[in-house]
Amino acid sequence: MTPGRNCGQNEVVNSALCGKKSSALKFLKAFLSGYLKFIESPHRQDSILKTAQYSLWLLSKFYPNSGTKRDIPHRIAKSLLNLQGEISWARYLFRFFGLPAAINGVDLTKNDWVTRNNSKRLGQVMSWTMVAYYPLEHLSYLFWKAPDIRWLPCALPRPIPTTDDVTSCQIRDRSRNSNRNFYSSTQLASKASAWSCRFWVAWLILDIVRCTLVLRDIQQTPHSSGTKKTATGAKDDDLQQKDSLEKQEMVLHQYLDKQIPAVRTEHLQIIRNMLYILPAINWSLPEWDTQPWLSGDVVNGFCWLESVVGLYQGIRDFKHT
Repeated sequence: MTPGRNCGQNEVVNSALCGKKSSALKFLKAFLSGYLKFIESPHRQDSILKTAQYSLWLLSKFYPNSGTKRDIPHRIAKSLLNLQGEISWARYLFRFFGLPAAINGVDLTKNDWVTRNNSKRLGQVMSWTMVAYYPLEHLSYLFWKAPDIRWLPCALPRPIPTTDDVTSCQIRDRSRNSNRNFYSSTQLASKASAWSCRFWVAWLILDIVRCTLVLRDIQQTPHSSGTKKTATGAKDDDLQQKDSLEKQEMVLHQYLDKQIPAVRTEHLQIIRNMLYILPAINWSLPEWDTQPWLSGDVVNGFCWLESVVGLYQGIRDFKHT
């Protein structure tokens, strides 16, 4: 083989490698550009963190618990659960940015209450539930993370003394009377979290109603518009009426094609709310932390399914924007 032919083959190989590198760089740049646009939304950021949080719980279930703390699978599972807890607390911090958006969604001029539009009224009620939800979430976080600070007048920085901590009946009676209207930081955190989840349950139910109304409006809009056009077309001759009907069918198909993404989005939102409703009810019960209604695995399983559906919904909506 001649040296000239070798040089020609090397040039072909080098050009092919350069082409692959440039295409890979273009793909990477396009991917990063799309990713940065995707995470601009705080809801999508929380969706990614939520999926990671409950996926870590799911991964921890693949490591069997042998009962010995020195066993490697046990330590890996514990580490994964620790990471899950850290992400959960990080999501608590992200919620500090949610209250301004909830307040912004409230119409303080009461225009939406005067209108006959039920969707706007429903939206106002949903906004008010979030206005109540976020401060309670913030309060529960502060009580859990900074229990030595007296965030409320009824809060006790230290746990309430028990009968074993006192030595006389007189001291016990005085302790009961003084602590009757006071609660430990842990108790207040649990109560605040339960109340926040009760407002969250109300929001979930209202959101299911909202999705149902949106789907009903989408289904009724083409029929109402088609009926009006048919009535006007009946006054014309048969040829004009036929052309009018063909145009109506074309417009109807175009309308339905445009509404397909919206319909699927509302269906996915209903699925997410249904997956969330049982964990939310569990967390809203008075003794959810000491005597839970559902086991931790059941709650985490529902939340993992919801996170996957939510992430898929976010990616799908992002592609259609």
